[in-house]
Amino acid sequence: MFKEKENYYFIEEFEKYGIKAVYSKKNAGNMSDYCKMEGQEEKEQKKNRNKLLKELGLEDRKTLMSYQTHTNNVEIIDENTENYVFKDIDGFVTGRKDVALFTFYADCLPIFVYDKKNEVIGVWHSGWPGTYKEIMKNGLEVMKNKFGTEPENVLMALGIGIQQENYEVGQEFFEKFVDKFGKESELIVKSFKLNENTQKYHFSNTIFNKITALNLGIKEENLIVSEEDTWDEKFYSYRREGKRAGRATAMIAF
Repeated sequence: MFKEKENYYFIEEFEKYGIKAVYSKKNAGNMSDYCKMEGQEEKEQKKNRNKLLKELGLEDRKTLMSYQTHTNNVEIIDENTENYVFKDIDGFVTGRKDVALFTFYADCLPIFVYDKKNEVIGVWHSGWPGTYKEIMKNGLEVMKNKFGTEPENVLMALGIGIQQENYEVGQEFFEKFVDKFGKESELIVKSFKLNENTQKYHFSNTIFNKITALNLGIKEENLIVSEEDTWDEKFYSYRREGKRAGRATAMIAF
């Protein structure tokens, strides 16, 4: 369950394994170097990240991050990793205990993972392009190939992201997903809803990823799903705020 604190939400089930998995609120400040807000002081984002780490008792961690571009690329962080800032990477996995993995959001869906058997953590940025490109499937394959991860051993949390009510999409968007996943598939039937008044579709990135997780072998008892909505003023939302929106972080660390 996602539990609220003053500056962030934490995932209770991850805490039980000694893992900090959090999603920051707007009052924690903008976290992303590449989404600078108007009037923001130089290097304020780094200060905000460091403040969060200190609040979590993780100030000694090396910080990992990427200039995300809505790919399905998931990077392995191991003992040979020396560069801690990446480009065109939208997710990380690691068994290292000395790092904190940062990803950034303003409506898109974070996916937190922990392989309980092999003690591997990860966090993946899944906006609709990442969902369409199946970043979850790719991430689990990366974990299997590198660490021997099996889905039944994975604890996974979805959220916080924009909810279906506030996520209107166009006909072309709907047809793009239908062409790839099939109009009668459970993924499409349950994650798209037609608004009878506007005749516009609304998309649930959360539902789509929940079904995907179960289809990939994640056990339902190991799946935590947030019902929070980034349309709420306590979160950054590109849909609501446009270019004025900063970015939250979804961060995970041992």
